[in-house]
Order: sequence, then C-alpha cells, then structure tokens
Amino acid sequence: MTNPCIFSSGRVRPFRHLFALCLSLAITQNVSAEDSAIKEPPAQAQPAEARPADASMDVTKRIDPTDFKNRFDLRSEYIDYGTASSYAITPRGEYAFTNALALRVELPVVRYDAGTGASTDQGIGNLLTRLAWRAVRGEGYAMVMGSELILNTASDANLGNGKNVLAPFAFWSIDIPAAKSVFFPYIQHGRSYSGETSREAVNYTNLRTSLLTRWPSKVYSFVEVSYWFDHERSNSYSSNIKAEVGRFLTPKTGVYIRPGTGMSGTDNRLGVKTTMEIGMRHFF
Repeated sequence: MTNPCIFSSGRVRPFRHLFALCLSLAITQNVSAEDSAIKEPPAQAQPAEARPADASMDVTKRIDPTDFKNRFDLRSEYIDYGTASSYAITPRGEYAFTNALALRVELPVVRYDAGTGASTDQGIGNLLTRLAWRAVRGEGYAMVMGSELILNTASDANLGNGKNVLAPFAFWSIDIPAAKSVFFPYIQHGRSYSGETSREAVNYTNLRTSLLTRWPSKVYSFVEVSYWFDHERSNSYSSNIKAEVGRFLTPKTGVYIRPGTGMSGTDNRLGVKTTMEIGMRHFF
C-alpha cells in the first residue's frame, strides 16, 4: 500500500492557510515600516556646541618670541635716570618671512629733560633694525640668534648716543609645563663701529633672564632681570628688574603695563632709577 501523497487535496489546505498568514504578516510589517519612515524622518546629528574662537587660545604661544609672526607694537615709556629723564613713544613693526626668520624695525620719538633747568630736547631717536633667525627647535625648547643694528639717526645729541652700533644676540626658550611658564636666558654684545668722533664709544654686554607665565582669562605675566656691563668704563655694571602684566582683548590684540626699577649701578651710564612702560601688540 502506497503512502498517500502529501500534496493530496486533504493536506494542501493547511499549508495554504499558513502561507497566507505569513504573507499577510510580511505585508503588514512592510507597510508599518514605510509609514513610520514617512512620519518620523531619520534623526540628524546635533551640531557640536559652538565655542568662541579664542576659547582655547594660549597667550604664551601668541607672544612666543621664537615663533615669528607679522606684528605691530606701540609703546609709551618713561625713564627716570636720577637727575635726567626721558619719555618716548615707539612704533615697532615686525615682518616674518617665515615663522623662523623675521625683520624688526622701530623708530622712537623722544623727549629728553636734562633736569638742570635747561630747555628740553625732543625729536626722533636712533633707528633700530633687528634680524632674527630661529636656529633650533625641539620638544619644549628653541634657540634664536641674530643681530641688532642701531643707526645714529637722532635729531639731537641728547636723543641718541651718536654712534652706529652692531649688537649680535642669542637667546633660548625652555618650557616649564608644571608652572605654565617659559624661561628665556639671553645674551647680547653691542659695539660701536662708526658715528660722531666726539661721542664716547659704545661697548657693552647685556645678560638677562625672563619668565613668561600664562594665567586665566587670557592674562600673562613677564618678569625680566637684566645686567649691563659697560666695557668702556672699567666693566662697571648696572642691573634692573621689570615686571609686565598683559591681557589679550581679542585673539590678535593685547595691552600691557611694564613697570621697572634699578637694582644696582643706577648712577652708571647704562643704569636707570625707575621705568614705566605701557603698550599694545597686534598680530596679523
């Protein structure tokens, strides 16, 4: 006796019902998915919260003297020499050929008071040019070398030293992350090579150290200690300290105040009693 065929009329009806049920469920699911897609468009990624352009600005990088940028500075400086005093307004421009090579030019307008009851002298001072090159840069350190050329352009004898001076220099930059600071040791030697024969020769060495520290709210401080050695006068020396506090008002423009005082040798040719400087810096 042969087994009945599974596709006999008695066995087909249940399979037809099962097939119809599956097809009905599939169609229902597809329609529901399409309807859901129409009613609820796909969610879009939410944009990141906008941050001010200068929110993460590092002021130590902005004014880093080893990373050259096009800039313009304007400063007003008063110097008390004891008896005499001077007041100068000095515009300064710096052009960066690259971030490792820059040319600086500045020309002060000076008012000098001899303090003896005589009339004051005023006019332009000596033109200063500076070419600087960053020779070395590594992780957390850099070295810059170059030279200043100070030209005898003063319109009056009391507004300059009467000499053309060549002054090569070198300085280092050393990061101190734990103190949020950068340390700068500096050395420069200046010597006159021409100028008015009636004026005393210029021959000096300047040693100085500086500490740049960043603070909250785009504020920074800069403390500088300088020692000057006058080789024309038996290596007599003088020293002074200056403390600058500045703040960036925009990502490219900052203002500062920089008082200073003499520490030793204030009566020497290169010495000062007190100084006060106010200025602004703008980076392009």
